[in-house]
Amino acid sequence: MENKKITVASSPHIKSNLRVNRIMLDVLIGLVPVAAAGIYFNGLNGLLVLLTTVAASMAAEVIFKKLLHKNHTLNDLSAVVTGSILALILPVDVPLWIAAVSSFFAIILVKEVYGGLGQNFMNPAGAAKVFAVVSYGALLKYKPFGDLSLAERLIGEAGGNLGEASIIAIVVGGLYLIFRGIIRARVPFTILLVSILFSQFVLGDVAILGMNSSIYLVAFFLANDYASSSITNGGKWVYAALLGVFAALFIGVGKNVEGAYYALLIANVFAPFIDTFFKGKVSTKKEATA
Repeated sequence: MENKKITVASSPHIKSNLRVNRIMLDVLIGLVPVAAAGIYFNGLNGLLVLLTTVAASMAAEVIFKKLLHKNHTLNDLSAVVTGSILALILPVDVPLWIAAVSSFFAIILVKEVYGGLGQNFMNPAGAAKVFAVVSYGALLKYKPFGDLSLAERLIGEAGGNLGEASIIAIVVGGLYLIFRGIIRARVPFTILLVSILFSQFVLGDVAILGMNSSIYLVAFFLANDYASSSITNGGKWVYAALLGVFAALFIGVGKNVEGAYYALLIANVFAPFIDTFFKGKVSTKKEATA
């Protein structure tokens, strides 16, 4: 009987003809309207934050790989994506050194230490965001949105984190990712549906969560990270619903403006456990946000 070698590799086991850098490039294209709106409404300081996090993320990867005597993988664009998303979920007036330190945390301690791209158990940008809030919360200054009309919140206004300026810009970028096949619609729409229903029937006002930009940003650009989210077809529904519930509780009940990002990390931790109930039904969709 012929012996055959079986290659055992770590998850996620997803077949895709797309190159990683092609996927990451699409994510960056999807982020363009979000970043443009953030810079337009909040000023050029937002551009400095974006340049800082991207440069620091790239530097962190090069430094870490050099220490391990390995070649860097900047050409896959994952460090650029991580840096870009991190900038968009930080306050526009964040001290640049905090933005840089948070970038190093995302790349080295959340991504590379666990084996690099595809091995992180938490979304690197989301984890770095919480790191910044917990470690330097007293130094982070937020511009409150104030009493805005529905149209102003949808179209855009200065306030919150850099990428939270315009809900429409976030949705446009997210729909681009869906159209390109980079993410599935069920995860973001389930998160949004759960949050909106909670807002309407529990809090009594659909606008409380329905007009909260951070939920949209998490739903489209952070919750779909293939390495830290559920990878089974059934698990994705549960994962998204869990994230939506926790985001609604933290923001709507706990009045925590950063609740969506805490909810993301909790859902990341539970994702492998959720998938154990749906073994053998792995999604083959190409998903990659970092």
